[in-house]
Amino acid sequence: MRRAIAFLLVVLVAGGGILYSSPEARTLFAATTGVDVSPLISGPQTSTAPSAKRAGPPAAPVAAAVVAETDMPIVLSAAGTVEALATVAIRTRVDGQIVSVGFREGDLVTEGQVLFQLDDRLVKAQLAQAEANIAKDVASLADAEGILARREQLVRQKISSEAALDTAKANAGALKASIAAGRAAVDVQKTQLDYLTIRAPITGRTGSLTAKLGSAIRAADQMALLTINQTKPIAIGFAMPQTDLTALRQALTRGAKAEVVIPGTPALRVPADLTFVDNQVDKSTGTVTAKVTSANAEETLWPGLAVEVELTVEVRPRIPAVPASAILPAQQGMIAWVISPDNKVTPRPVALDRIVGQTAFVTEGLKAGERVVTDGQLRLAPGGMVTIPEPKAAPAAKGNAPEASGATPGPRSGPRT
Repeated sequence: MRRAIAFLLVVLVAGGGILYSSPEARTLFAATTGVDVSPLISGPQTSTAPSAKRAGPPAAPVAAAVVAETDMPIVLSAAGTVEALATVAIRTRVDGQIVSVGFREGDLVTEGQVLFQLDDRLVKAQLAQAEANIAKDVASLADAEGILARREQLVRQKISSEAALDTAKANAGALKASIAAGRAAVDVQKTQLDYLTIRAPITGRTGSLTAKLGSAIRAADQMALLTINQTKPIAIGFAMPQTDLTALRQALTRGAKAEVVIPGTPALRVPADLTFVDNQVDKSTGTVTAKVTSANAEETLWPGLAVEVELTVEVRPRIPAVPASAILPAQQGMIAWVISPDNKVTPRPVALDRIVGQTAFVTEGLKAGERVVTDGQLRLAPGGMVTIPEPKAAPAAKGNAPEASGATPGPRSGPRT
């Protein structure tokens, strides 16, 4: 009996897996040895009866959006720098002392506005003196012309000599020349007087002052009194690869629109127009310089500010579009999880053209009206069931993505053509 039990234990250790999984093996073992091992085996027993249908995995909750055909903007993006449309350094043309300042540092001044007034007392006195000299010469000229007329009459009557007539003519001519010189001197003094009032040559924003009220300034000074930057409108310069030169020139001809993105939280976007493409490519960098101009009515853009320029060079109509979060990378390329009418999901390869803002545009793989998963893809399996909220509208033009609940932001820009 003890030998039988030992033999049984060895068999259980060696073939326990078979005994657990096969009722027939247990029956054969009992018939051969006379020992029923079924009571010794604990754990789940395999039933020979047909098993009931097992319930499938629960439906996965996801966010979804509807594929829509919309206009796809071809956007070229580049880093740019804001530049004043015009920059003027204010200097004096004459020496003098500042007696008044008509603005404060940082003020927006208009063209023709008085910025500085220099001491003008000496120039006004010199101007009055020049005008008095003219008046004296005019009076002398009248007398000289009277003498000349009488000399001419006496010469005709043979009473006076020709020499006396010539002298009278010379005196009258000298006085006329003196009057002309006096009037020129008056013009000079008036110009000097005008230079003593320094006005703004353009409308713009003033910078810091280098000379204060009461300072003596000279025309020979190298440092400007201040600098005025024209900020309304304003320009933004940027460089593009030479491969985009053709697209840039065509966009310039069409008057292409652009957006200037100011980094921050949130980022600010300012409209602009393409106004300039340089006439040559930089050989050292292989880039071409271009500029866009913004009205900048609220002075959101500031000279020297680092920004990003998004230039729309072309708009292609009726391209299938989805939120960028609906497109995922996979071994076979880019895919989208498509939801069938019965709420089952299937991964489908797509051909991604580009991503603009939060919107992905595809050329193959999706059709308008289909539903795609925008969030929750990690919990999906092919053929699995999903539950979704009511999908929202399709993406709007110019890269405004159709938001879906739980959607994650996509990249800001995609491949360029």
